[in-house]
Amino acid sequence: MEFTKFVQKWQLYSAHRALLSCIFWLILWHLFTSSNGATKEEERVALLQLRDSLSRPNGSAFVNEWVGNDYCTWVGVSCDRNLHVRGILLPGQRQLGLGIWYPNATLLSHFENLESLDLSDNNIGSWIMPEALCRMSNLKVLDLSSNPLNGDIIHQIRSLPSLETLYLSSIYPSHAFIPVLSALCELNNLRALVLSNNSINDENSPPCLLRNLSSLETLDLSQNHLANSPRILAALCGLRNLKVLSFPDNFLDESSIPSCLFNNGSSLEILEISHNKLKYSSSFFFSGICSLQKLKQLNLNDNLIQGEIDPCLSKMTSLFYLDLSFNHFQGNLPSFIFSNLTSLDTLLISDNEFDGTLSFATFANLSNLQQIDLSNNDLMVNTESPSWFPSFQLLILNLRNCHLNNDQGRVVPSFISHQTSIEVVSLDYNALQGVLPSWLLNITTLFQLSLRGNSFSGGIPLSSGFATSRLRLLDISDNRLSGQLSSTIGNSFPELSYLNTSSNAFKGEIPSSYGNLTKLLVLDLSNNFLQGKIPINLRQNHTSLAQLILSGNNFHETIPSFSNMSNLACLHLQNVGFGGSITRSLVNLPVLEVLDISWNNLSVSIPDWFHTMPNLAIILLSRNQFHGTIPISLCQIQKLHFLDLSANSLSGVIPTCLNNITSWKKESALHLPYFTWISTSFADYRVKVPLTTKGNSLVYEGTPLYFMTGLDLSMNQLTGEIPSQLGELGALHSLNLSFNILTGHIPKSFSIMEKLESLDLSHNNLVGSIPPEIVQLDSISTFNVSFNNLSGSIPFETNFQTFDESSYRGNKGLCGLPLDTACTSPNKKPPQQDEEEERAGIAESDFFFFSCIAVSYVVGFWVVILPLVVSKNWRRKHYAAVDSCIYICCNKFPGFLTRIKDCC
Repeated sequence: MEFTKFVQKWQLYSAHRALLSCIFWLILWHLFTSSNGATKEEERVALLQLRDSLSRPNGSAFVNEWVGNDYCTWVGVSCDRNLHVRGILLPGQRQLGLGIWYPNATLLSHFENLESLDLSDNNIGSWIMPEALCRMSNLKVLDLSSNPLNGDIIHQIRSLPSLETLYLSSIYPSHAFIPVLSALCELNNLRALVLSNNSINDENSPPCLLRNLSSLETLDLSQNHLANSPRILAALCGLRNLKVLSFPDNFLDESSIPSCLFNNGSSLEILEISHNKLKYSSSFFFSGICSLQKLKQLNLNDNLIQGEIDPCLSKMTSLFYLDLSFNHFQGNLPSFIFSNLTSLDTLLISDNEFDGTLSFATFANLSNLQQIDLSNNDLMVNTESPSWFPSFQLLILNLRNCHLNNDQGRVVPSFISHQTSIEVVSLDYNALQGVLPSWLLNITTLFQLSLRGNSFSGGIPLSSGFATSRLRLLDISDNRLSGQLSSTIGNSFPELSYLNTSSNAFKGEIPSSYGNLTKLLVLDLSNNFLQGKIPINLRQNHTSLAQLILSGNNFHETIPSFSNMSNLACLHLQNVGFGGSITRSLVNLPVLEVLDISWNNLSVSIPDWFHTMPNLAIILLSRNQFHGTIPISLCQIQKLHFLDLSANSLSGVIPTCLNNITSWKKESALHLPYFTWISTSFADYRVKVPLTTKGNSLVYEGTPLYFMTGLDLSMNQLTGEIPSQLGELGALHSLNLSFNILTGHIPKSFSIMEKLESLDLSHNNLVGSIPPEIVQLDSISTFNVSFNNLSGSIPFETNFQTFDESSYRGNKGLCGLPLDTACTSPNKKPPQQDEEEERAGIAESDFFFFSCIAVSYVVGFWVVILPLVVSKNWRRKHYAAVDSCIYICCNKFPGFLTRIKDCC
């Protein structure tokens, strides 16, 4: 009995151990600081210790920024009026490769007035002395997202009395995190909770998580596993004070959303259910949405909602943000719906199926409107009729692919000239005509201007008068512009980071002023009629340029030298007429990842120094005149994703060491430059690379490019057998060895290339059968072994049932489906007949014949000679017989000859 009481007391103590330790720490700290207090020097020293801990070992975070005594001016540090630290914001500052960080929480206890702490994305594993965190009694905002935290920190967070906002996104897969979520149930003052991307579902979420947080106003459960979580979703209806609710990317469908969410959500102001699988008809869905009269922000982006917009939407007069993009909405857009939404700030309805004619005058009285996106619908947008004047001042306008002003001469919308604050304009793919308006380029507030895919003609109306321009992105590609490139562009747009004039008819040389655009990250001048030489200041000492695309021009020179371009990651020089050899100066591009010099007249041999470029991932050298062998040094390029040496004159064998390339053995992502300052809606501005796979030349971008791997050695003069080591390349997606002189068998090891999607071995001299194990290639979608010397039955199982006879033609020995030649086996013969035929076959063989002659000679020789040597009596008889034969021949042979002569 006494023991039972003891156990119960111990369990009670264990349950409150974290709270008791925190109280104990507070008492000790109060006794220690009641007379001294935390001085400013202590806070400065604590910051430096925090910096050193963040950089341990051998890091360099804030080494040059955190200097001097005025710590309130340091990066990431903010102070109150008494110069005490009030905010520490250090997201993502721990350098990659430094390993897990274990910060000492006592360093933070020096900041008594700290209200905001952001240590997200710093690879924090756990804390030393985590109980010291409860010393931060004034902390209101805490962000520990994107750290592999263990459960100890969660126990201490519940003891922060003033905490109002907590960010714990992307903590999973730390297995200790989910079970301790129940500790958050004690944060009674919490108003905002972000738990996105943590694999939370109905089973691993504590029941008290939502039930006890009655003060919660903002809840973010996005990117979790709520698709089948009725308990969690039903609990949302009990949060009567909830103003912001976000759960995109959870694979929710119409059966998952509880109806009480609309009935009880009278306080909701922001609702985001984007990137799910909602298939509601619009009328059913909006009947619930329209009951949320306080709703200010509605985001239904990227679902499957269909039908017309319900007229009840016009009654939601509090709405200032509406995103219905990427759904299946249909029909016209009634003007009265939007004319009543006078609070509307943002309207996004792109990528739907709206049709009919829409006059922009519909939005004339929406004075708060700042962003509008009508792109990629079947709408006929008219901005010129009837006559109207905008009451709004837009920041962002996207009218991409809107059949803009088809009835008004396909002109640029004139109302844009009255927008004094506009920053982004996209009018792509509208067949706009005429000369490029100079007033459009002269809007000094513009950051991004995209006019690609139209029919503008003439030149670019530039002058030095644009010196005050803030334009960072200018895209006038795929038009009918002509003439020479302007030499004043450096003075006109000094802030340019992205310039694309490709697919026009510009001619002449590239002006040297393009090299003066010191902030330029991307320059695309491809597919014009440019000639001459590439300016030296564009290929040397241009440290900001990340992509240089000059393909499809007529330079007709040798590849120029490059140097001191420390940021250049992608160099595209396809089909520009280069001859000679590849300049070794390319090794001066330390971060180069994509090198495309295909479709030129380069000769001699392939350089053996590519392996000295540590980041090289895509090498495209096809359609040149390279000869010699494939350098073995290519096997040392560990990050190589795609190698294309096709259509050259290479000879020799395929290197067996290709299985040393790590990225072909184990799948890994290719990290190409991504320009975060460009809106995510501008998908046209991602890195694009032309790759030849599955017999087609395709432009890869985004995720398909990041994971694409391939080896193309086709259309050369390679000899020898296919190395079996290639079967070890389990991460290879495409392999093309066609049109060579390869011999031998198809390696059985190919059957373990689990990622292989395309295999082309056609037009070689391969022999033997197709390995039956090859049907284990589950990902294969293109297969070709035509025009070889293969024989035997074709494996016709799994994915290989989808290949027709074109994959096998030109192999006279192959049989079975999908060919018309059936595989027939001869009738069995009786065993006796088989034995006779076998004996006959042996008797008729050459080996048997010559063996018999040899044995007969040896036996006959010794049968005659051996008795003569051994026996004297045998010798007398032998000699007498010989003498008798000689006598007969000498006496009778002349008479025999005389008779023959008489007869003749």
